[in-house]
Amino acid sequence: MHTESHMNRSVKSLFIISAAALMLAGCGDTADDGFTQAQLDAFIEEDYEDTSGTASSDISHGEVDTATGTDTAGTDTVSGADDNDTETQAENDPERVEYIGGLTYEEYEALSLEEQDALRDAERKKVTPPYEDSILPEYRELYDYNNAVIGYIYIDGTVIDAPVLQTLADYEFYLHRDIDGRESEPGCIILDADSEIGIGTRVDGYLEGYEPTTIQLVHGHNMRNGTMFGSLLKYADESYADRHSIIQYDSIYEHRTYEVICAFYSQIYPEDSDDFKYYNYNQLDTEEEYDYWRENIDNMALYIRDVESGWGDEYIVLSTCAYQVEDGRFAVVGVRTQ
Repeated sequence: MHTESHMNRSVKSLFIISAAALMLAGCGDTADDGFTQAQLDAFIEEDYEDTSGTASSDISHGEVDTATGTDTAGTDTVSGADDNDTETQAENDPERVEYIGGLTYEEYEALSLEEQDALRDAERKKVTPPYEDSILPEYRELYDYNNAVIGYIYIDGTVIDAPVLQTLADYEFYLHRDIDGRESEPGCIILDADSEIGIGTRVDGYLEGYEPTTIQLVHGHNMRNGTMFGSLLKYADESYADRHSIIQYDSIYEHRTYEVICAFYSQIYPEDSDDFKYYNYNQLDTEEEYDYWRENIDNMALYIRDVESGWGDEYIVLSTCAYQVEDGRFAVVGVRTQ
């Protein structure tokens, strides 16, 4: 991944993805529930009144370029209280631990998923600028072309070789558009809105940035011509997995390698069902959560390769449509090795 050939591959992908708009369709749509900024402002302002007696919320968003889904009016700002108020609040409640944007984890969890995404998006914009000089050279041109690019995925010997994009406010934007923002059946490979790829590097402890979530949930269309994740179902064969076991999945700041553990078929279940929904898992905060997730993954697995993994490791789940049942899905799971 450090070679000039990989840099050329990253640049080439701009043309490949743009051309892919002419290809045949894959998976269907998923509804996107909207929300208003006024609702988010009111919710967080009310939250601060409840916890500190001080209502001080300033969430402003720039305009969105409809072609790319990126901001065109500068950096967003989020502040639940000014620095002095935050310090006073911490002194008055020494057990209060800020999680993000001045909120504790419990306050953050009380937000709707859409409100969480908007808050993370705004907070990320605060952190990203200081790190922009740390973007790897091979991804600099891709990021400058479209700053929704947050990583790159490559599996040797397969057609999977493309940038990974993420837009938190409308996370499926690029699932149905090419890298130029034009409507496209193949779309792009995207990172789930609830997954965080991380800002910074593990060797530096992601200092002043963001750590990646436990699980990187990556989506791509199952195209009939094999593009995007159209070849992913080949991993149903363990011998194929053995021959293509290494997944290169980089953030724009660091190189990462994962090894395939297993693959399985599943489906999208009704929200109120008790069925295990692998697509709802992005972060495993306790060993108990990990054990539950891993037990269910292993139970669905078509095979389990002899790869060392356990609690505390980072994982990747590549997910695409499958047609064994209505709303079927197929997924490949890997563990980060370096």
